[in-house]
Amino acid sequence: MPDPRRLSSHLSRLLLSLGCIAAYSTASAASKPDSLQGQWEVIQVDVDRQDQPHWLYVPADPRLLGRQVRIAGPAISMDNDSRDCLKPGFSALPKSSLQQFIGHTFPRPPQYGVPLHPVLSDFRLSFPDSSVQPLRVSCNPDNSQWNGAWIILLSMDRLLTNYDNGGYVLELRRHQASDPVKPSFACSPTDHAAERTICRSATLAGYDRSVSAAYRRALKLSDDDTAPLRQAQRDWLRSRDACGVDVDCLAKSMRDRVNQLMQQ
Repeated sequence: MPDPRRLSSHLSRLLLSLGCIAAYSTASAASKPDSLQGQWEVIQVDVDRQDQPHWLYVPADPRLLGRQVRIAGPAISMDNDSRDCLKPGFSALPKSSLQQFIGHTFPRPPQYGVPLHPVLSDFRLSFPDSSVQPLRVSCNPDNSQWNGAWIILLSMDRLLTNYDNGGYVLELRRHQASDPVKPSFACSPTDHAAERTICRSATLAGYDRSVSAAYRRALKLSDDDTAPLRQAQRDWLRSRDACGVDVDCLAKSMRDRVNQLMQQ
């Protein structure tokens, strides 16, 4: 008759082994979530409307709106001149409701006389308060703004992230190869080299929309005399057009212009 103590010891080792296998499988699945792979576009920048003193970005901020994010095995990259996240890993955070996660991720200072934890509507997030599985990003090396950021996949074509652990939520839509390129102007046959180049690139088209949005914002915030700002914009357009078909030159020109306009 088998020794019950030996059977118990064997069973314990077997259960421990099975537990390790299950844990390894879960970690592996979290480290390479295929559903995240692909190109995404930032379609909204959401901030806590009741915590304006701590805003790093304004709602629908042109510096982030329209940016293209690529998530692939080797790297996570955003076309805003930030450092890529190399060899990205994804670890599962505790499951919770979206409301609970947002509320506890963005606590407010107690001295401002508002509730400590915001609700989804404070960020203008219109998603249902469903159960979510947040993922924590890790990068190698760890000098990327993505390192430590969280990502929530809401559906196959929507995700939320805080990118650089700032006090805002980015809403991203999956970019399809069939999606049209949409700058702020109508793309049509033209001899204008810069515009033709912008109309061929989702990245450049996104930056063109950002320049337009930042310019409109600067006009609203300027004094009654908008002539200097309008002249500066015309001067900048001439310098942008001088880039011609140089994609890197166009991207830098528009990125710099957005930053300049946001400081008006």
